[in-house]
Amino acid sequence: MKERKTIAVLVGTTNGFFRSKCLTGIIKQAHALDYNVAVLSLFTMMPDETKHQLGEENIFRFLKAKNVVGGVFIDYSFWEDKSRQRVLKLIRTLPDFKMVMFDNAGDGEFESVISNDRSNFSMMVDHLIEEHGFKRIMCLTGGAEFPVSVDRMNGYIDSMTGHGLEVKESYKIYGDFWTQAATALAAKIADGSVEMPEAVVCGNDKSAVTLVNELIGHGIRVPEDIAVTGYDLSGDSVTNDPSITSCTRPDIYTGERCVCRLHKMLTGEDIIPEDPDKGFFVSGESCGCHRDIAFAHRYNEIDRLEQDSEGQIRLSCIQESLMGVDTYSELIRETTGFVKLIRDCAAITICLNKDWNMFREDDSEYIRTGYQEDMFEALSCEGWGTNPVCGREFRWSDMYPPGILKGDSPVACFFNALHFEDRCFGFVVVRFNDELNRFPEEAYHSWVSALSTSLEYIRVQERMTLMYNRAFANSIRDGMTGLYNRQGYDLYCTQVFDAAKERRLRLLVIVADLDDLKKINDIYGHGEGDNAITVAARALQTCCGNGEYCVRSGGDEFIIFGAYDYDNATPIFYRSRIDGYLARYNSSSEKPYSVGMSAGFFIDFVDRYESIDECLKIADERMYANKASRKKGR
Repeated sequence: MKERKTIAVLVGTTNGFFRSKCLTGIIKQAHALDYNVAVLSLFTMMPDETKHQLGEENIFRFLKAKNVVGGVFIDYSFWEDKSRQRVLKLIRTLPDFKMVMFDNAGDGEFESVISNDRSNFSMMVDHLIEEHGFKRIMCLTGGAEFPVSVDRMNGYIDSMTGHGLEVKESYKIYGDFWTQAATALAAKIADGSVEMPEAVVCGNDKSAVTLVNELIGHGIRVPEDIAVTGYDLSGDSVTNDPSITSCTRPDIYTGERCVCRLHKMLTGEDIIPEDPDKGFFVSGESCGCHRDIAFAHRYNEIDRLEQDSEGQIRLSCIQESLMGVDTYSELIRETTGFVKLIRDCAAITICLNKDWNMFREDDSEYIRTGYQEDMFEALSCEGWGTNPVCGREFRWSDMYPPGILKGDSPVACFFNALHFEDRCFGFVVVRFNDELNRFPEEAYHSWVSALSTSLEYIRVQERMTLMYNRAFANSIRDGMTGLYNRQGYDLYCTQVFDAAKERRLRLLVIVADLDDLKKINDIYGHGEGDNAITVAARALQTCCGNGEYCVRSGGDEFIIFGAYDYDNATPIFYRSRIDGYLARYNSSSEKPYSVGMSAGFFIDFVDRYESIDECLKIADERMYANKASRKKGR
């Protein structure tokens, strides 16, 4: 098989219309020049340097693989600057690495390719002038420090002056590409502090959607009183009411140009892409036109397929199923059955460090950065329905495991880290059938996340088993369930509480109590009571995907606690996980009793609390209220 050079694409996240078009252009041109493409991406970007975030970013260590000759950095996909700076710091340690920045000239440290937004943006203004006859048109673009903002403003000026119209200084507004500037502009128009224009052309769809909805909220009709257009064609523009008139950026062409620029840096050969992509216009209701029904149908179909994938992931209960196994071999067998959930997957390989679960007395010693040179394919499948392969070894520096390549043709593969916090297990690499139009979806994130959490669960189980076999005198684990015991709670509760306070995270405390344990013990025996306790423990462990601690604090009493960026829906989500697990168990166990649990939730910032005990008391009171309600319901 030919040993082919690889272009790495560094991207914050791969989902989103903008990033998918960037990748389409990069992959198309790279294949034309006989390069493999390795898309190195994240699932999360946290503002702080958390262990989880560092574990995600470890995937960029593949820039050191032997056949990676250069990269394209999609700058605007890194919306958290700290994450962006850490990746750039890594790149600076690679003196021979060639890199092209996509759409950010920066300070000239790296080569860059800038999209030609100017002419495309002029097209939006031309439409307002030529189709609707507007003359007093305002432009709201991003910050003046960004070249793309200036490019779009210049496109606006080109169109206005080209039609002989006045460009007032007050009509040229540099704001942001988010919501604040649009919200402020709507308020100023409404209170009369800014002259009401006939139309506003926005530098992106996020601003346009915000402006439209804020104007309507102030009683200003769109488009009857003010017409609004967007730019960059996001999903929000299609689904908003009224729909937003917008235009795509030339992202496919820019991606192609990035590869050509990189190719010239590597070889000296000057290549020009054959088919320039100038973007396309999509009419909406926000300017007074009709919604582009054909495009809306196409977008909705894509969205429907992605929603279906996410729905299948949820209904499959992959997290619960993978967490329900006891050994590594069972985990791999269970995972094989879930490959079918990855839509249009041509091949997927789960790659693990050779000693990913090696037992060490000091559990703080583990791989955090990079990968072991010797790795193995824990599972390799070519699509769904083929016989999986397990155990083949390969070298990390080769990057591509044996099962992912296809003949002698160049490939485009997506690499994501397998980790728990900053503990590196390995990585997952996937290739799709339609390499130019299919990219990982949110459902794939859930798939990989479930696998990572389950590997940690298995690792911990194996570690605890070894510790128990050594008769660990003062174990912090409960012998029956494998959960932390009260000593474990005392050991970690203050650490988690302090972390929540110092890092401004929400603290989660769940107090849970097994229903009717005495009745089960009295009628069916203590063996069945122990079984009910174990089932309850496993149900609660399905809520521990973000580093939470799960404690058996008494005979039939449990506590979960953790610090994370939780939202208000977390209690509902975790309650549904617990109930879902128990419902599935009860329906298939053939036991003469049902296992149920009452639970109380506390979730809040902890600035005003002195200790975790205050939070625990609140959760405990809510648990008793829940238990009383459940008894009344029965």
